[in-house]
Parts: sequence; structure tokens; C-alpha cells
Amino acid sequence: MTTTTIVARIIRVLTGNATATMLHAVDEDGLELKLEVPPAQARVIVPGQVLVVQWSTHNIPELSNFQAPAQAAPVDPLDHEFDIRTQTPASDLRSRDIIDEFNTLLGSPRRKG
Repeated sequence: MTTTTIVARIIRVLTGNATATMLHAVDEDGLELKLEVPPAQARVIVPGQVLVVQWSTHNIPELSNFQAPAQAAPVDPLDHEFDIRTQTPASDLRSRDIIDEFNTLLGSPRRKG
């Protein structure tokens, strides 16, 4: 376990939500930190103050084997129009040619050939 300490200058205090106030701070390397705190705790915080954050990560045995379910996004044939591949994905074989797409957008008739 390694504990990391970050010191950052608060540049903005955003209120407007009854349940949370956001502190926006930037450290000396330009890393932005955004932290939500209860509004009651944020009443005396103003831009220019320094935020000190200590954090670490831990392995918890009962959660160590947790894996989020993978969600595959549907393949859009147009996403592959400009891929640099030697073989066209199977989904593209049914899609229209890029010239046909361009002509459709322009309202031009389909090219011959």
C-alpha cells in the first residue's frame, strides 16, 4: 500500500446544488482535482486556499475477483470507412461505399459503375 499526498490550490468553489458543493483545484503539475463536499462543510472554503488530499488503494479479498460485465457497442459500418486494414470487416461488406454516402448527402444520383 502506498499513500499519495496531493497539494492543490483551489481555483473554484461551485455551489448551487443543495446536496453537494464542488471544489475545483489544480496542483503544481497542472493536475485538476474535483471534489464534492457537503455544502455545510464548504461554507468557509474560498478560491486561493490549498486543498490537501491523501489517498491510497487497497485490495479487499471479497471484491478482488470483481469484474464488470463487458458491454459491446453495436458496430457502425461508417466507423470503419477510414480504417487502415487490408481486409474490410464483415459488417462493411453490406454497407454503402463512401462515395455513395457522400453523394447521398449532396443529393446527387448514385454513381454508375
